[in-house]
Amino acid sequence: MEALSKAKRRFARLRVHWDRFANSTRGEWFLWTLRQALTAAIVGYLVYQMSLIGWAEIWKSMPRTPWFYVIFTGMYLTLPIFQSLIFVVIWGRSPLELFPSAVKKRVYNKDVLSYSGDVYLYFWARKRLVDWTDGELMHAIKDNAIVSSVASTIVAFGLLAGFLFSGYVALPNTIAQNEVLYLIGALIVIGIVIAVGVNFRAAVFGLAGRVLAAVFGLHVARLFVVMTLQILEWEVVVPQVDLEIWFTFLSLQIITGRIPFLPSRDLIFMAAGIELAGAVQVSKAAIAGVLGVHSVLDKSVNLLSFSAVSVWDRKTLEELEEAEIPSDDALDPHETSDKPAAGSGQASERTA
Repeated sequence: MEALSKAKRRFARLRVHWDRFANSTRGEWFLWTLRQALTAAIVGYLVYQMSLIGWAEIWKSMPRTPWFYVIFTGMYLTLPIFQSLIFVVIWGRSPLELFPSAVKKRVYNKDVLSYSGDVYLYFWARKRLVDWTDGELMHAIKDNAIVSSVASTIVAFGLLAGFLFSGYVALPNTIAQNEVLYLIGALIVIGIVIAVGVNFRAAVFGLAGRVLAAVFGLHVARLFVVMTLQILEWEVVVPQVDLEIWFTFLSLQIITGRIPFLPSRDLIFMAAGIELAGAVQVSKAAIAGVLGVHSVLDKSVNLLSFSAVSVWDRKTLEELEEAEIPSDDALDPHETSDKPAAGSGQASERTA
């Protein structure tokens, strides 16, 4: 126990030093340089990979079917559509009113800075939802972000476990020989996490339990829609590949998407996917073509959307420049309002 206490104290001291460094001018410059260097290294490795395959071969293998672009559009719009529905549940506003801000939130979070879209949404809502306090607005957005992360993690590891233990993805021998024990252990860990989450919900979340359950369900549905569309997008371009292979690619995408603090995860997945294509005997040129076009389209549409944000919502952007986020006291989940929740006459409908 003494050794554990010492380790905790050392970790706490290291965290304080790291936070101090990361928030300093030198630290910010170092982290920015590191991110740019990592991105440059990934791009360089991709260029090397694609040069080995042959640029002419990749060009021939680029998606020609219009269904690829139809499915891409569906994938792009899935997140803002579901985010609009989620905040309909939380705020009770029209989905048509919420949809433009959900599109802008996606752009900020994906291509500007993680969670900058949540800050944007807070200032958007503060101007329009006058019956909500600043603390309630921020807590609603924060609760949604936490539930989204929890849902993504559960679905990701649940699918990985399903793929592995069903034989769609090959298990290492050491795991295959003890798969029942690993499965029981995973279920125990998930059960503990759920139990802890239920017991400490009131200390973490500000929204009511049934609202959180609805938000969680919408996030899970969104994830399954996106993953289904992703497999369909690959399938329409390279139809000769077995479904098991696409499950393997999806597993790889899940793993690379859960690695924290890495920039350009789509490019990391593209590089890993090209390597995987050789291992599973799928055309590297075809995989490079479909993954490359998807990445370019995603960034191009985000750029267009971001430009539209700058023109159409300049007032909110000006507020962001002089942002004052509510203090921790304002985010106390037990702070409730006397105002009724959307669709109800009781404040408890929206707060725990």
